[in-house]
Amino acid sequence: MGSAAMATNTYAHSYVDESIPADGETVEEPVETLTLHFDAGIEPATTVTITDQDGEEFAVQDENVEGDDFIVELEEPLPSGDYNVFWQALGADGHGTEGEFNFSVDAPEEEVVEEEEVTEEDAIEEDAIEEAVEEDDVVEENASETADEDTSDNNTGLIVGIVAGIVVLGAVVFLITRRNRS
Repeated sequence: MGSAAMATNTYAHSYVDESIPADGETVEEPVETLTLHFDAGIEPATTVTITDQDGEEFAVQDENVEGDDFIVELEEPLPSGDYNVFWQALGADGHGTEGEFNFSVDAPEEEVVEEEEVTEEDAIEEDAIEEAVEEDDVVEENASETADEDTSDNNTGLIVGIVAGIVVLGAVVFLITRRNRS
């Protein structure tokens, strides 16, 4: 009886009995690695081909045999879609086997953050703010020159300059507030 069991193991062919992802499974994350577990020993000459529903083949980065497992690392994670895995195994007994299984990926789409487009209105508002700041600088210079020229106690020019600066500053604040609301 012991020799019959031994003979069976010696001549057993290697077939996939489990896989991650499993045959028919739908996974909810992009797949980066496949693991095929064989029911008997396999040799490093084992290979897989992974294709999507359109027949496009996906590149494999690395393949390793670890015991009865064949581990496949992909160059890029598989996005959402349906996939077919075709495998060819060279068993420890020297016989070749092949098969296939299917699985699906239903991963949430990654959000792509696009740069905010500058609209014509935004550009006009930015120009208005820049002009207001420049006008404020000119008004302050003029107020300073007027104050230097005026040797009397009359500070009318200074007061006019300050008021003009406050008005320009108020316009800038108004434009910024209006822009943030839209």
